[in-house]
Amino acid sequence: MYKILVLTSEVDLFEDVEESLKKDEEVEIILFQHSLKLINHFLTYYAPLVILDIDFLKNEILEMIQVLKNIHPNTKIILILSPENMPICLTALSQGVVSYQVKPISSSNAAAIISSILHSTIDH
Repeated sequence: MYKILVLTSEVDLFEDVEESLKKDEEVEIILFQHSLKLINHFLTYYAPLVILDIDFLKNEILEMIQVLKNIHPNTKIILILSPENMPICLTALSQGVVSYQVKPISSSNAAAIISSILHSTIDH
């Protein structure tokens, strides 16, 4: 089973993504709305994929990526963001982020990207 941690305020979107992915994958998406809660969970339970909403984190995103990579360097990170946050995203890509998606993002598009990353880069 793949565990995916998501830090976002877009709960409905990722509930739809989880339902879509469960048709083909054994996936559990765990949603967080506080960065410290995500980090505390990540310290105890490894997740091969973390999705971070830059718009939700604002200026904390680069520090968050660094903390996650220090805990588990092999974890893959995907960013979602609005177009105005693209400069932050470009810096984040140099820190090991594997993908990003510009909002608005559909649940089917998010599910396809997550599935692609799970199959191409992550071992069970």
